[in-house]
Amino acid sequence: MRVIHITDPHLTSLEGRSLGASLGKRNSGYLSWKLGRRSIYRRETLECLTTAIRAEAADQLILSGDLVHIGLEAEIDEVGKWLAELAPAEQIFFVPGNHDVYARDSWEALRRHWHFVLPAPVRGVHDSSTSAYPHIRDLGMVRLIGVSSACVTPVFSARGSLGQEQTDRLDVLLREAREQGRMPCIAIHHPPLPHMSPWRRALKENHALKAIISVRQPALVWYGHQHVNVNHTVDTTRIFCTAPASSVENASYRIFDIEPIDHGERQSWSIHMRLKSIAADGLSFSLAEAKRWTFTL
Repeated sequence: MRVIHITDPHLTSLEGRSLGASLGKRNSGYLSWKLGRRSIYRRETLECLTTAIRAEAADQLILSGDLVHIGLEAEIDEVGKWLAELAPAEQIFFVPGNHDVYARDSWEALRRHWHFVLPAPVRGVHDSSTSAYPHIRDLGMVRLIGVSSACVTPVFSARGSLGQEQTDRLDVLLREAREQGRMPCIAIHHPPLPHMSPWRRALKENHALKAIISVRQPALVWYGHQHVNVNHTVDTTRIFCTAPASSVENASYRIFDIEPIDHGERQSWSIHMRLKSIAADGLSFSLAEAKRWTFTL
């Protein structure tokens, strides 16, 4: 089975909007785009990456958030069209980022335009960015678990939060996956561990999540938010951040080939990770890193 991780494409443009047209936090977000982001995150780079990943013939695409800049409905509508063309909905496993849920009206717009890649709302529960998460998808004996760390924050804050209910539920789902002999994997937008990012960009529950990862030991954790290619290891868990999919500086994607292997009485998988990053020509992607290892329940 082949899984590809991409994140933080920031694929929309805010051209034609004036600073005064956006209020509150969106003012600072617009200014950030105007003064720097618009020259770094380019649609043409994302189109090159999209062409490259289609040629990889992935079974599942992990998309860990920040598809837009300031969570405007026009942006969200634009991305909805891109998502519909990217791959069939059943091949996209999506978790939202802080830029997707940028303001109080963003989540409702996500529901309208990205409903086909979002988990169904829980009946009788207020429909927020975390209420339908964790979201699970079983692919044979591999279990994907998506958690939403996206939440509305004050100006100059890009923090994330899971909330107690989602954190508790994640722990249960990881335990159940192991009991069923499934290989558990987590997709999240924010860095999952303490000290991975400054306080204003960190996950509120990062200490609790580190404790859960240490006990339950999922095979893989995918995240974004940091805009770099980096990986960490906690016991048997491999944790990967991938650089933004549209960045002219370091656009990247990661390929994970996962295969079950006969390893005695305990269920095991062979995992081959390859990182591909944008080449000097700005049009193609070349191998930047490769690793192989075995994960055993």
